[in-house]
Amino acid sequence: MSALLLALLFAADVPRIEADLEAWDIEAAARGVDELIQKRPESAEAAYFHGRVLFEQGKYEEAAKAFQRAQERADSSVAALLHRGEDEKLARAAAEETAGDEIFESEHFVVRTRPGKDTLLAPYALKALERAFAGLTKDLGVLPSSRIRVEVYDSARSLAHVSPLTVEQIKASGTIALCKYSRLMITSPKALLRGYPWLDTLSHEFVHYLVTQKGRNSVPIWLQEGLAKFLETRWRGQPGLAVDEMSLALLQDAARRGKLIPFARMHPSIAMLPTQEQAALAFAEVEAAIRLLYQRGGQQALTELVSAMAAGFSDEQAVAQAYGKSFREFEAEWRAEVAKPRAKMASAKNVRPLVARKLVFREDAKGRSEPPQLQPSREQDAADSEGKRSVRVGDILFARRRWGAAAKEYGKARARLSSEMPSVSRRYAFAQVQLGNWPEAEEALRGAVERDPEDEAAQALYAHVLVKRSSWDKARAALEQGIAVDPFDPDLHATYVEVARGLKDKKLEEQERRAYALSTGADPGKGVKDHADE
Repeated sequence: MSALLLALLFAADVPRIEADLEAWDIEAAARGVDELIQKRPESAEAAYFHGRVLFEQGKYEEAAKAFQRAQERADSSVAALLHRGEDEKLARAAAEETAGDEIFESEHFVVRTRPGKDTLLAPYALKALERAFAGLTKDLGVLPSSRIRVEVYDSARSLAHVSPLTVEQIKASGTIALCKYSRLMITSPKALLRGYPWLDTLSHEFVHYLVTQKGRNSVPIWLQEGLAKFLETRWRGQPGLAVDEMSLALLQDAARRGKLIPFARMHPSIAMLPTQEQAALAFAEVEAAIRLLYQRGGQQALTELVSAMAAGFSDEQAVAQAYGKSFREFEAEWRAEVAKPRAKMASAKNVRPLVARKLVFREDAKGRSEPPQLQPSREQDAADSEGKRSVRVGDILFARRRWGAAAKEYGKARARLSSEMPSVSRRYAFAQVQLGNWPEAEEALRGAVERDPEDEAAQALYAHVLVKRSSWDKARAALEQGIAVDPFDPDLHATYVEVARGLKDKKLEEQERRAYALSTGADPGKGVKDHADE
């Protein structure tokens, strides 16, 4: 073969490999790299693209070495490819952050966590992800050819280390997970003051993974995030149940005041918006856009949307095709829709909290025991003064462990407040538990967890009460909901051991004993202490 022909073939390989990598078609990119190495084994390009493939395959140490070889071989013609050492820096960061990780596998996923406490996440993560896989791969018409990597990082600093985001951007926007470099990356719930909906978040990032593969990385951020937000609850039931009532109120208010965030401003990432309130508004906007498409054409419309993008359509063309009207008409109808209150779904219990909380990292808690609300509660403002006074008196009595008097004052508050406050119901129920008044405690907690399903402390207490009433299946459901937010709460696992015994499920009992031990540092062979009665 002539040198000229070889050079021409070599020149054609590079853009093809680059395109396959950008489209997350790693298998095709690997084949292209093999051909490239055969033609020019000592070239900087061969070393560089070999590093890119190794990095996307999770072979971080090998990738870093390949990038280093590329730097050593580079000349001015390939300097632009090397991104000034950023690829090698990311590869070395990933190698450092995952060194010594424990590995857990299921049929379609590989989860890596730090040794110790974080290993308790694995069984819950793999179960949720496999459920997500069963529904979402069918819904989106894409079937990954290899196991999907999931990496759990123990802090905002660790996530920033392996990504383009800074710690400041992560904390400002509340971004605690990413789907990038052919893998799912999440922050451990133990880094947050009271956890976060981490299983929904894993499903959210998995939607990104599938949409990126199906759409060959051509779907713009507003559609990506809209699909991910709308479909993130698909693993546990219906889609479209993730946006909390407070975010919907932000959306309605912004629409009426003409303060909606333009879709273009969400690029390149919602994580780069300046505040958690802005990020919540952006997610509510794009979720509402996908909801409108879904209402018109069902899941098929969403599948067609991604397929059209993969075929080369622009976002406006793809939306128009999926919606059956022009993009201008779609946008006008979306603006009208978001300005209206959203009808509540009759079957949407235990899925959408009314009160959204800010994500607070433990290192920034500054003595807080509860994260602040995303915006001031209108319910509390509307509560009458007598109700507020009863809450204050109840809190004083509660702190003094005068359970009967505290329950009486909280009962007055619940009767007087214009809307039920889940925190008051939780303390009322706790006082009733100390008095052995199980029916009263169950009634209060049932309303509290329906109103705020992400209050894992209420879920733990509710499950404890249900166990005392031998309601094993209901208790299990409450515990699963609590674990989906803060799996490091020992109360959840202590009660789950009792539920497993009640259900005569030895495997579940062993899992929960281990989780309890990991969450407390206790010996898994010893008895499980009943925290709820302390």
